[in-house]
Amino acid sequence: LDPDLVSIGGSHKLERRAASFVMQMVKDAWNDGIYINVTSSYRTYIKQVSLFKNKIARLEREGYTHAQAVQEAGTVVAVPGTSEHQLGLAVDLVSSEYRSLDEKQENTRGFRWLKEHCSEYGFILRYPREKEGITGIRYEPWHFRYVGKEAAAWLTERNLTLEDVLPL
Repeated sequence: LDPDLVSIGGSHKLERRAASFVMQMVKDAWNDGIYINVTSSYRTYIKQVSLFKNKIARLEREGYTHAQAVQEAGTVVAVPGTSEHQLGLAVDLVSSEYRSLDEKQENTRGFRWLKEHCSEYGFILRYPREKEGITGIRYEPWHFRYVGKEAAAWLTERNLTLEDVLPL
């Protein structure tokens, strides 16, 4: 079943329930003098396969065996079929002051604003640093997931991830 996608600007799309909230969040940040850019939104399964295979190939060039590369790739790129981007509920957001998808993103005004306010719009920081052992995914200060305002507030207040409450 395909998600009900709508445009959020440029070539980016999100599931209808999340789209208006992320657009309002970016607008409100802008009104506070914080400039946020969407770098990734909905992805097809085929796009996710490509990203995953490319990561495996890069790791193999670095000296990983194929099995090691597959395992390591799964900690930084979602295994195809498991990406929240494929649901249209995840969005990668970066501050205009630093546009790279790496941990330095956490040092930006944009990240601090998003972390403080994202739950007001129904989003959570999906892969926090202190929860890597629970989520199985490395810290991603750019990856936000729409869960709805009530759930986002509840999870944020308790410092919980989806895996804390919905173990796989």
